[in-house]
Amino acid sequence: MGIEDWGYRWLKRYMDAPQWVKEPIGRLYGLLPDSLRHGRDYPRYRAEAALGSADQIGHLAEARLRETLLWAAQTVPAYAAIAAQLLIDMPASEWLALFPLMTKLDYRREPEKYLSTGCAPEHRLPMQTSGSVAEPFRFFLHKGVSRAKEAAYIEAYSQRIGLTRQDVVLSLRGRNIRGSAADNGPLHSYEPIKRMLWISPNHLDAAYMPRHVEASIEHGVSFIQGYSSAVYELARWLDFNPHPRFTEAVRGVQLFSECAEPDMVDLIERVFGCPVLVHYGHSERSVMAGSMPDDHRYFVWPLYGHVELIDDEGKPITQPGVQGEVVATGFDNKVMPFIRYRTGDLAMWSDKPAHPALSGYPVLERIDGRNNDYFVGADGRRIPVASLGGLRPPAFLQIEACQYEQFAPGKLIVRLQSATPLDPAVLEVIRNYFKVKLLGCVDTELEVVSHIARTARGKRRLMIQHITDERRQPVAGTLAANGNTLQ
Repeated sequence: MGIEDWGYRWLKRYMDAPQWVKEPIGRLYGLLPDSLRHGRDYPRYRAEAALGSADQIGHLAEARLRETLLWAAQTVPAYAAIAAQLLIDMPASEWLALFPLMTKLDYRREPEKYLSTGCAPEHRLPMQTSGSVAEPFRFFLHKGVSRAKEAAYIEAYSQRIGLTRQDVVLSLRGRNIRGSAADNGPLHSYEPIKRMLWISPNHLDAAYMPRHVEASIEHGVSFIQGYSSAVYELARWLDFNPHPRFTEAVRGVQLFSECAEPDMVDLIERVFGCPVLVHYGHSERSVMAGSMPDDHRYFVWPLYGHVELIDDEGKPITQPGVQGEVVATGFDNKVMPFIRYRTGDLAMWSDKPAHPALSGYPVLERIDGRNNDYFVGADGRRIPVASLGGLRPPAFLQIEACQYEQFAPGKLIVRLQSATPLDPAVLEVIRNYFKVKLLGCVDTELEVVSHIARTARGKRRLMIQHITDERRQPVAGTLAANGNTLQ
């Protein structure tokens, strides 16, 4: 096991420590070899992430899937009845089909049934994720393995835009800064191990942007990582308040954790004049995908985990351009294998050719957010939030951000963030846009606000849905590549 998992319990104390404490510890720690920091398997994962042969990747992915399913059937109590059905001469895809689709609720109800009897308790690394759900999801990673694998793949992903360990990264990913809530408190914290300048997630408004830019210049920032909405707000502010000394020094941007609309990516690319990558993954470490500098589609790492798309009835989707839910089977976590895990994220396969540098990688055209992000019409129909994607009228250029909230079927509150009042003509264009997109069965109430609150982690919730009737069905139809519903 690497030092990082051994010392994970003290990570928060390290991050909250004064700079004079972090600086020597971080610099000394950064001198340690990867195998000591991350564990002995780290070099193997780095080599896997760099593989370029489609045949080699395909054979290894098949073997990894088979190994994962066999381990789960033989050692995880919930899958004991499946073990006898796994015939040696069956393809791994047929083995996979024998396993049930799983949700967070399944793991919450009886977590002990999904823990492997083949791993001792000391191999379990407890984790939890809350995201946008009210109740945290607690689960286990494989100590010394899961986080090492993720770190290896993230480093390979970063190399797509030339990010090295010598570069300083501006991070807008929601880590709270100790003391930032006080008047004149610190808004930034520099972490010397990963050479990251963290920004307080509670101080992303325009009033604080000059201080963030000054801090970035002072620390020599050359790359940016962050939530899509946070980086977009920074880019939007810079679009009106140019700082060439900062923007020209940035050589690449990586967007994490939130869906990035094409117009958001376009603005970020234009302001910084550099490649922008979009990333997809989750805390359970069962799937990871990312774009390329010249292609914004999501390329799934086939040796990180196996990905399926399913429809509303749980049937596999194989044809391009049809939206379905992402289902992941993660590799390497022997402690608590995630098998056919329903992520709740919506995506569609691409019909375009594979990227020449990523032969053998499954390709998702786009990822449209959560499958529980929907509007409920007056007639009870569910309309995915993703149906609002695609081209928007120029009036939206005057809006900094949007948020949707629904308390009753057929009624929707649309919050529009703008520092100045919006012209009535602009509001009428926006109102008609939502009327058409929502099929005329949802009345919208527009609220112009100066600020849309973020979560404690710095994320902005796009959809706040108070209607929880699970019997409602999504609107029938196929989503085209631009996210519009085809009736």
